[in-house]
Amino acid sequence: MFPDLLLDAAGFLLRWLHVIAAMVWVGSAFALVRLDLAMRPRAEGGAPQSLLLNAGASFRFLRTAEANRDERPLHFKFEAYATWLSGFALVCMIFCAQPRLYLIDPRLWDAAPWAAITVALGALPLVWLVYDLFCKKSGLSGDALLLALFGLSAAIAAALCLLFAGRAAFPLIGANLATLMAGNVAHAMVPAQRRRLAALRAGEPPDEADARRAGARALHNQYLALPVIFFMLAGHAPLLFAGPRRIGVAIAALGAGFVVRRFFLFRARGLGSNWALAAVAAVLQLAMLALAWPAALVSPPAGNARQALALALRPSPAAAQSLIDRKCAYCHAAEPLWPGLAQAPAGLDFTDPAIVEKNAAAILRAAVLTSAMPPPGAEAPLDPEDRDLLWRALR
Repeated sequence: MFPDLLLDAAGFLLRWLHVIAAMVWVGSAFALVRLDLAMRPRAEGGAPQSLLLNAGASFRFLRTAEANRDERPLHFKFEAYATWLSGFALVCMIFCAQPRLYLIDPRLWDAAPWAAITVALGALPLVWLVYDLFCKKSGLSGDALLLALFGLSAAIAAALCLLFAGRAAFPLIGANLATLMAGNVAHAMVPAQRRRLAALRAGEPPDEADARRAGARALHNQYLALPVIFFMLAGHAPLLFAGPRRIGVAIAALGAGFVVRRFFLFRARGLGSNWALAAVAAVLQLAMLALAWPAALVSPPAGNARQALALALRPSPAAAQSLIDRKCAYCHAAEPLWPGLAQAPAGLDFTDPAIVEKNAAAILRAAVLTSAMPPPGAEAPLDPEDRDLLWRALR
């Protein structure tokens, strides 16, 4: 019990570190791009600059071809690295430590735990290498390369949804896209910054082609940021990740994230509000919700008069509680029997009928309207008759 409690505490601290680092990294990246795109010359032939007003103070930023040896450049690489490392640690601690609970869905891929873990972790460097090689060798640039990035992201999402349980697939999509972002920082943007700073200090003209290549990677990070945040949060929404059309949900969410970011980048460039982009983003969001919306539950047809009578009558709360005790209390109990669980997930002890009644809507979402619960690797899955009983007893 004590080691499991320590793991729970470590998991919370890692999540907190992950959120802090991600907020600083993504927020700073968004702000810097906004300042960069807002730069305009104050006079003909003058250096582009922008004015920032913050808390009553004003700051002027301008592009320069000078740098002193004692100046320290401002960057946010350590926040990016902390975000990726803490996220990777969470993937290992949650999904890889309990693959039967979170990672493996025998209906999709009945993999041995070691195989599922190997594929889940091995995809991270593989995806980065494919993306990096494509950026360097494809000859594409601008919107064409951005469209290819979207296609790669959609392919990653589809592959992970086909291999892993939805509860793991969506966070793993976020982890793979975040690996592209962190890789861009470590292997493209930071080296380009070093080369540019060295040239400025030596009084030599910087390589503008090098700057454009790094700038393209920074722009890709701008488009990937919102989908990454979506997939990290979507793990708390069973209707999104556990429905039968989750691949469509994931691709629609990717498209919406890309289009929303493009809308705000248009505004940052001083081009005004592109309402066509806003309309596309709204349509994609509605499509995502439509794909996630559960199909109406239809009770199995009655085979005889006795079954017809049973279907016509509402099951008693005791019948629902008996089913929950048999198939849900393995984890959702004061002292869970599932190895590695120190307490009931989300603190929900379903051996208490009062807690079942209070959380009836959540139970229906997770166990009836979607297949999120019980986990795909559970010893006693719910069959259609079980879901029908819960639906008629708890709604």
